[in-house]
Amino acid sequence: MFDPHLSTLLSGGLFRKILNNEPLTLLEFNLLAGMLMNNNVPFDTSFASGTRKNPASLQLTIHINPTATLVLVVALEPGSSVFSPSP
Repeated sequence: MFDPHLSTLLSGGLFRKILNNEPLTLLEFNLLAGMLMNNNVPFDTSFASGTRKNPASLQLTIHINPTATLVLVVALEPGSSVFSPSP
């Protein structure tokens, strides 16, 4: 069964910002991580530092259940992320 807390989190403003490919500040990402932890939602993160070619970004993997995960690339700066192919 799908957790209603997770549904509420995924429909929130920070997730909409990620889905619209808008950059997040580190403060916003920390808030997002705190919300996931407070609701006991397991997740993993990977960080790619910015270079001349690619901006800094995070990959957020949210574990929905043992067989389903949601992988989101979180831009920390405008541009094409290391985690996604360049256009």
